[in-house]
Amino acid sequence: MFRLIPFTGTCDPDGCDFNPYRMGNDSFYGPGKTIDTGSKMTVVTQFITDGSGSLSEIKRYYVQNGNVIANADSNISGVTGNSITTDFCTAQKKAFGDDDIFAEHNGLAGISDAMSSMVLILSLWDDYYASMEWLDSDYPENATATDPGVARGTCDSESGVPATVEGAHPDSSVTFSNIKFGPINSTFSASA
Repeated sequence: MFRLIPFTGTCDPDGCDFNPYRMGNDSFYGPGKTIDTGSKMTVVTQFITDGSGSLSEIKRYYVQNGNVIANADSNISGVTGNSITTDFCTAQKKAFGDDDIFAEHNGLAGISDAMSSMVLILSLWDDYYASMEWLDSDYPENATATDPGVARGTCDSESGVPATVEGAHPDSSVTFSNIKFGPINSTFSASA
């Protein structure tokens, strides 16, 4: 999923996200699904630029069991595609009734301008603001799960409470390995 956490201040505004579940495809990502989260996978993110070198699209692929799997397509009426583009983000914000803070901060062009000073950070963390509900539950809490964009996954809203997560799983860990950076399609191999 591509996502910034919910807007809580000027340093943490909402971006444009692509969560397949939120985009209406509940069979794409999870245990036993198209992308089986119970198995090893490679996540490929491609930053595509236009002729001037400015960011114009962010694509996501998964490599699992020797197969390259493109991100799920949106099943939300009025929102097409399976990658982050300016048109996708504008349509998504409209369909979900979200404030378009992403566009207010110059959208993909703003990300493009900032990329030269960005650093990749991978971490295992929890969320004292919203208990990770924005990631894989119904969010915001005061909305109805059937409202467009609210259902983001199958997790119960109580499952991400930091005190519970930290108390029940103090030895949690994650392994990030074989991180690569390079020209488009050069960082992975699989049967197409």
